Amino acid sequence: PGFSDAGAGGEEEEEEEETTTTGSQYTSLPRIMVSYYNVTMPADAMSHPKVYILSSTSIAGPWSMIYTPVDPDAKTLPPIVAGTTGPLIVLKTPEDEVRMMELDMTNELTLTPVSCFGKHGPLYIVACAINQSSYDDSGAWKNSKDARFALGQHVMPPPFNDRCVAVAGRCGQACTHDTTRPAHCDENGYIMQEMLVGPIPIQYNRETPVFLFAYVLLFGFAVKTVMLCPGIFSPYPRCNYYSSELTEQLKYVLVVGVTGGGDEGKGTMIRNTIGMVSGLPPDCKCHYVICNNEEGHRLEMMYCWEKFCAIISSMPQTGPEGFEGNLRKFFRLWVEDTKNMRLGEVGGKVKQLDPGLLSRLSGKTTLDKIKKQYSWGSFGAALDKLQVAIDALHEDLSTNYNKFTPMTPQLDFVRDWIPPDRKMTSLRMHFTSRAKPMEDERNIMVQHVAVGTWYYKVPEDAHASQWLELRQDPREMIYSQADDDSDGRRKVPLRSSHGKAGGLNFVDNYISICYDHRPENLYPNPLDEDEVNQNEQPSLYAIADARHQFQPDFMISCIPCFFDVDGLLNKRVAFTQAPQHYPEYSDKADYLDNNNAQFFRLNAMIRNCCGGVSSCGTNGMWQIPGDRAKDTIWQERKKRVRDRDAVLRTEKIEREQFHTSCKIEDTASSLDRVLVGEYSHFVNRKLSYGMSKDPEGFLGAQQRWVEGAITLCMQWTSNNADAHGKAARNQPLLWCVIIAFILYVWSLCRLVTKEYTSSVFVEVGLVNASDFHEYIREPLAPGIHFMYERLLEMRGGHTPNSYSYEVYEDMTMQFIVFLVSCLFMFFLLWLFTNFCRCFKTCINLPYEMKWWARLLISFDNLTYWVWFWTSFFWLGFNVYLAVLPAQFHFHNVGMMSFMLVATLLNYALIISNSLRFQVMESIDANEIAFLSMDNIWRANQLFFIVGPIQGFSVITGTKNFLNYLFYGQDIGGWAGGDLTQVSIAIVKYWTTMIICSSIGCWIYLFYSNPTGDEFQSRRPGCIVFSFIAMDVLHPCVYLWTVSNKLSDEEVSKMTIMTRLTSSKWWKKQMATALLNETTTNIFRYVAPVYNFCLPFLVFYNSYFGVGAGFTMVQVGAGH
Repeated sequence: PGFSDAGAGGEEEEEEEETTTTGSQYTSLPRIMVSYYNVTMPADAMSHPKVYILSSTSIAGPWSMIYTPVDPDAKTLPPIVAGTTGPLIVLKTPEDEVRMMELDMTNELTLTPVSCFGKHGPLYIVACAINQSSYDDSGAWKNSKDARFALGQHVMPPPFNDRCVAVAGRCGQACTHDTTRPAHCDENGYIMQEMLVGPIPIQYNRETPVFLFAYVLLFGFAVKTVMLCPGIFSPYPRCNYYSSELTEQLKYVLVVGVTGGGDEGKGTMIRNTIGMVSGLPPDCKCHYVICNNEEGHRLEMMYCWEKFCAIISSMPQTGPEGFEGNLRKFFRLWVEDTKNMRLGEVGGKVKQLDPGLLSRLSGKTTLDKIKKQYSWGSFGAALDKLQVAIDALHEDLSTNYNKFTPMTPQLDFVRDWIPPDRKMTSLRMHFTSRAKPMEDERNIMVQHVAVGTWYYKVPEDAHASQWLELRQDPREMIYSQADDDSDGRRKVPLRSSHGKAGGLNFVDNYISICYDHRPENLYPNPLDEDEVNQNEQPSLYAIADARHQFQPDFMISCIPCFFDVDGLLNKRVAFTQAPQHYPEYSDKADYLDNNNAQFFRLNAMIRNCCGGVSSCGTNGMWQIPGDRAKDTIWQERKKRVRDRDAVLRTEKIEREQFHTSCKIEDTASSLDRVLVGEYSHFVNRKLSYGMSKDPEGFLGAQQRWVEGAITLCMQWTSNNADAHGKAARNQPLLWCVIIAFILYVWSLCRLVTKEYTSSVFVEVGLVNASDFHEYIREPLAPGIHFMYERLLEMRGGHTPNSYSYEVYEDMTMQFIVFLVSCLFMFFLLWLFTNFCRCFKTCINLPYEMKWWARLLISFDNLTYWVWFWTSFFWLGFNVYLAVLPAQFHFHNVGMMSFMLVATLLNYALIISNSLRFQVMESIDANEIAFLSMDNIWRANQLFFIVGPIQGFSVITGTKNFLNYLFYGQDIGGWAGGDLTQVSIAIVKYWTTMIICSSIGCWIYLFYSNPTGDEFQSRRPGCIVFSFIAMDVLHPCVYLWTVSNKLSDEEVSKMTIMTRLTSSKWWKKQMATALLNETTTNIFRYVAPVYNFCLPFLVFYNSYFGVGAGFTMVQVGAGH
């Protein structure tokens, strides 16, 4: 810095100084570095060039030296400023010694103990010097329970150079006269240095918990890929609008309402039938057939049905719309009056109907409304007959409401209703109740003819029209009595299936007889040969379970799905499916996800992109082929088990349209259609209103579904499936998908456990190694290297402390090779599929990629139960994290980035798909069935709730399959309320254990007095486990309190002591505190907020990402 020449003066001089500019003199030059080039070296090896720095005020000079050497011959003395004199420096050390290199110990510590530490005997004391920044970092010590570096503090064992910049140790005999030198101690009393320092091993996360964590994530990713990949396609085009001309291409439209006893009584049947009749399509050009199938075999149900049909017969024919128009209008209003009824109001447990409900259910309320709203009051006497019919139904429903008389067990009961004038409507009504013979409980309930079963005999030349007549002569096979086979007739089981599918097949056979062999139901043959014979056309078969009521627009919404955009019948459409809707349970109050919202509002819509929605039984409509044999309804089936007839290897059974070999006939029948290349349509509208059972009954349904999936999977994989038609020949397609999935999971595990830079196709010899290197690795390597070089530049370039990015380059190359291999495999599959397209008339193999996607969906339906253990794993993994200090560590920034990207992609996928179909439905139908956060929350709850149910079902399902395989037992039906009580008990105690365990983890965390590092690693496990417990809290409290019937009046009469000792009172308090809208709102938002905040919690502590990894892969019950 310079200083001024101006002298000191007064104020004026100071002011003048401020305006006068003078030169500056510098006491020294700034630091400079002088470089010189192209200098000729002298011959003397000991000589070296000399450099002189000159200065001048101008280029012209004069130039003068700034520094001059003290001694021109000295090579080590520094120069002095020119023009000055200084003391002569005398060198005491020869120049060659000055230039000699020496080892300078920069970190050295000397330890001199001044007191006695520890017990007497050998003593080792180590001193460790650390960076001051580490010592002064208060954040690193805020959770420490000990003072910083207290005297005698315990530390981690050697080597110490992983934390110390300098370390030394003294050793000797303390507080004793023994002078023996201890081990590892030199003669000077110092600990040998090699015992204090040593190689520091690189820390890896190659721990068993980490491998388990990675593998489970990979399994979840693979399953999620299978579930969501159909979303890349676009739905099949179809006809969007109903017209009566569409029905000309159909033989009939059949709607079946199934009642099976229990809660399904007369009121349930009437409500169900009202909905089926209301769906009568306008100006229908084919028969619209309604069949009530009564599986309970109760006589009063048939009488009630006859009274209902009398109302239809009494419908007035006056007015501009005629009989059918009046019928449709009346039933539309009747549906509005009954659609929101509940099972607890009209079900089988009700002894007497409420008068208001009775009027609505019998049609009285509807008749009063229609007189006012549509001026039916002007019809006068034309309504008298209708009034009488409604009064008769009202009387029947009000008398002995749920008291029934069994029909003759071994006989079928059928009734038919036809309109007074066949031409005035296409509506036809039928009632069926197949034989339900008494069976000896000592015998196995089998599907073939065996001891204890009932059968009838069929001649070899029997015609289909004789079917009902032959069934009227049943007999029982009795033990120790010989069979009468002398007449040559074949035995056919009277009731081969005891489940719902058996009843559906009975109706299918009965209706086919009615409309194939009864002249009054046949259409006139076309005069023109080019016209289609309507009697040979396919038919539609809709299923409406008794607790569900079709809405008036059900048929006009579903029928067009079976036709292409030109209005022609598309025989590749197997069925349509509409969602199940229970209006009595809102999303907030649907504690056990009775509405199955995530499946219908997300998964089904994604599957619909490739036509792969699976049938869910009710609300489904199937296309029945029209080319089935009409002269017989019996078919041959290979015997699965040995029976008393050792000659025949086949058995005769009645024709089956729906599978009877497992409890999920809808999924089994869907699989048949998928294997032959047919597809489905999902109609995302509330076309049916259901009456829910008690919500806890849904747990029993979960168990039934898993049992059925296990049985069906084992049947197909063991080649024992009762496949229909061409589906049996295409069984290898299912194995292709299974093997492909196994290889995909194997490749994912190989990606993260094995180091490789070559494709698996090269390793097995399918691709030449040099070609792969030339066309794949060489083009990719420069780009990968350039990317990481840019990253290095962003971090400051290459330095001695730079990261080595070579390993990251290898990892990136390995991942790209994996992607290329997958794309190559996909390309081969695409080539094979397009090859099959060229020969699709000759071979029945997948000729479009959507077919493969549907096979993936079927594979998922069969095997989702395999992953039931994942809920146990994530719970156990978090308990492990909460109880034991972690032996692994992830960088918080890397883990946060991973979690953030995964969370954003997950919710982006859900939201985009949901919005995609919301827009489609809003445009097409002006109706939105959206996926809310409640639905996602409930699905996450089910992931942890149903794990033990599915585990239990694995055992029972395997047992069912073995009984089916070895004994031919009928496992298509279910009894005992789906073992609902067992399922409820399992979930109650399981969720209670989760909640108690989360509390126990917190207690143990504080009781075990962990160190600061242990506390940091264990606390995230406790927090994540607490969130899981919070998710299952609602279902747990609901299941424990749902049966509690303690009223407020009873509470008011209880004393304080009685209340405190009453379990009913405590249950009521828990239900009041937790099962309310306020608490529900808090919980349902905490879970999504936690999922969104998780990546940021990971930034604070990376162990949050490990414990909550399930949030990235869970998608619902068992998935």
